[in-house]
Amino acid sequence: MTKALPSLFGLSIENIKQKIEDMITIGYTEAEVIKMTKALPSLFGYSIENIKQKINDMIALGYTKIEVIEMTKVLPSLFSYSIENIKQKVEDMITLGYTKVEVIKMTKTLPPLFGLNIENIKQKIEFYKLIDIDRLLINDAKRLMQSIELSYARYKFYESRGIEISDENYRKLFIGQKQFENAYGIGKKELLEMYDYDEFIKQSQNQKLKIYNS
Repeated sequence: MTKALPSLFGLSIENIKQKIEDMITIGYTEAEVIKMTKALPSLFGYSIENIKQKINDMIALGYTKIEVIEMTKVLPSLFSYSIENIKQKVEDMITLGYTKVEVIKMTKTLPPLFGLNIENIKQKIEFYKLIDIDRLLINDAKRLMQSIELSYARYKFYESRGIEISDENYRKLFIGQKQFENAYGIGKKELLEMYDYDEFIKQSQNQKLKIYNS
């Protein structure tokens, strides 16, 4: 922690204890505060007023206090994001075809979405729209943490085996790597080389260019 925040040595132990007590009064347990500050030592440098304000700002955005508490347990660094950046991420997700209510639901399920680059999210959503499973992610947002390269490669692999990905079996795209290798006898590296996502993007762009020029 002190490697990440050397100024921790400049805080009195009384101030550190007080911060823990203040966080407990907000709604965290002592164990949760310890875990959060290990993940985000700079939390000790935030005033309790700023922490409360961030919670209130999130509530104004559409979350409940309990939901914000739960989200920050998973992603303590949410306290380090400006409310403007958080609002922008919500707006960016809306431009991808989701409603604000759906975005709120997705980020409650998967707080780390706020830490992902919007271009990264956009690539994934566009591909999942292409294979018609993007709406399923509203209730299963954690699938957005898998790399688009792996999702594409697995999709093409299943396609080559005559396996159609649908609403009923879309989780096959996201099974654990060990499980996938045991079932199909192919490693991740080999799979990614067989079905190159970057090559797919190039071909798609060339196709769009041909259509535009014609």
